[in-house]
Amino acid sequence: MAAAPRVLLAITLYNGKDVVFQCLDSAARLSEQPGVDALVLDDASPAPGWSERVEAACAERRIGYYRSPRNLGIPRNVNMGMLAAQRGGYDYVVICNSDIIMPANLIEQLVEVARTDPSIGSVTAFSNNVSVYSLPNTMPDRYLAEPGVADWVSASLAGEFGHAAIDIPAGISFCMLVPTKVMATVGLMDPVFGRGYCEETDWTQRSRAAGYRITLAPGVFAYHSGQGSTTDAGLLSHGHTTVPANERIIDLRYPMFRQQVEAFVYSGILQTLHRNAALRIIRDGARAYGYSLHLSWLHDLPGDSLVPRCILRPEAHGSDLLLEFRGFSAVVPLAGRSAPEAIVEEMGGPPANIDVFDRGSALGPLQAAFGAAAVRDHYSYPERV
Repeated sequence: MAAAPRVLLAITLYNGKDVVFQCLDSAARLSEQPGVDALVLDDASPAPGWSERVEAACAERRIGYYRSPRNLGIPRNVNMGMLAAQRGGYDYVVICNSDIIMPANLIEQLVEVARTDPSIGSVTAFSNNVSVYSLPNTMPDRYLAEPGVADWVSASLAGEFGHAAIDIPAGISFCMLVPTKVMATVGLMDPVFGRGYCEETDWTQRSRAAGYRITLAPGVFAYHSGQGSTTDAGLLSHGHTTVPANERIIDLRYPMFRQQVEAFVYSGILQTLHRNAALRIIRDGARAYGYSLHLSWLHDLPGDSLVPRCILRPEAHGSDLLLEFRGFSAVVPLAGRSAPEAIVEEMGGPPANIDVFDRGSALGPLQAAFGAAAVRDHYSYPERV
């Protein structure tokens, strides 16, 4: 039996907020796997007492910790993690922000994606907050910011996409795996990007020029809070998601990069990934937890989507089903099927209950098919007029 690959989780940190400790919990769980170690790289966080809190939390969780004596900026701090992996004899390094929640299958999924092709130079995880590759969700901080939920979503996506590797214009080092052998050719992050932003774009463009693929792993999901410490530190202006001066360096070095991103965005690849991911998550949720069916003209129904639900518009608007679960949504056409038939096919069985918000001809077939589940509550119309 082959030995497990050695993987270093290099977690870059500067100040932070409560999600840091969830990140450390998730890293500690992964570091219990054979061959996996975790190292927090504290970039001289200036918040009083913060570094001491993080160091103590790392000690409790048996995670390595190092605090730079002075602030290095993101590129140099990332480089410390990459060098630690290279000098420590690791096969892979996973560069991570400290505001993510890593799922239980993170290492297995990222490593197996990288193993599908020796020319893969980087693998970026799917997330709710990862530039243009983000998986749409209405309220990720409400619906996804829990370790158990991140585990569940990531397992669902692994069931849909397996170890697929999608070629993308640039990697994002919020949670990005790099084989250490690639660094021997490509080198480290360029410190010209100062305190940070765009350094991984430059690095992955250099890796492509060296013959390596830049890939996204849609079969693994890491929750990402995003931009809290960089905004607070003044690296990002409020309302901005990047540093304009660093963007200009990218434009100068890679004049075709923006067109490559635009071509990728309009290729339809992301839309297909988003739709398939949302459908899989919702359907898995319906099979695991049951679901409710709503017959309503309303666009904003009471409550939220913590429980899977299927919404059917009455009468002429009943040509589509709207499926929702934990902020994910997908529209599915009836495509010639009766509403009850389509609902059962899409959701894997009959609903646990039907909330009726309308008295119309659409109600009859639903009562005939799912009569026992119907709840005769009419929020949009009174029982008697």
